[in-house]
Amino acid sequence: MLVVDLNRVARAGRARIDADIPAGASFWKDTDVQPRSPLKVRLEAQQAGPDVVVRGRVAGRFEVACRRCLDPVAVEMDEEMALLYKAGGVEEDEAADVLPLPAGAELDVGGPVREQVLLTVPRYVYCRTDCRGLCPRCGTNWNESTCGCTTDELDERWAPLRELKRDT
Repeated sequence: MLVVDLNRVARAGRARIDADIPAGASFWKDTDVQPRSPLKVRLEAQQAGPDVVVRGRVAGRFEVACRRCLDPVAVEMDEEMALLYKAGGVEEDEAADVLPLPAGAELDVGGPVREQVLLTVPRYVYCRTDCRGLCPRCGTNWNESTCGCTTDELDERWAPLRELKRDT
């Protein structure tokens, strides 16, 4: 899907990757990221001596659960990315965006693109700044209604810590 022909890069000096990864693609398998639109990948691979530099933009719209009430929240992602595929291996002290250039005629950039998306999409968002969250007892969404639960009861699991506080 996101493969660069290294022979083409060597001949022309560069090659473009323009792909739209659909929301239901296997690309998203085993992730907690929920795309709401296709992920737009616009990259260019360039020859840089024996190495290959891949640069461009990755953009999409995702759905993340509100941190307090678990309602879905739409978030936009539009990020630049740059990768260096180095011929002859990578030393341990080099930057994280330096990868070994694989032997062969193809370079698959799908893994690094997926990693960039997973690291960029925010995990902790709020549906609104004054989100009241869920009742810890019954699970009622306090943004939509109230419940009759009381918060007077103490959780006995915290009793040892309360005793420590009383002793001081």
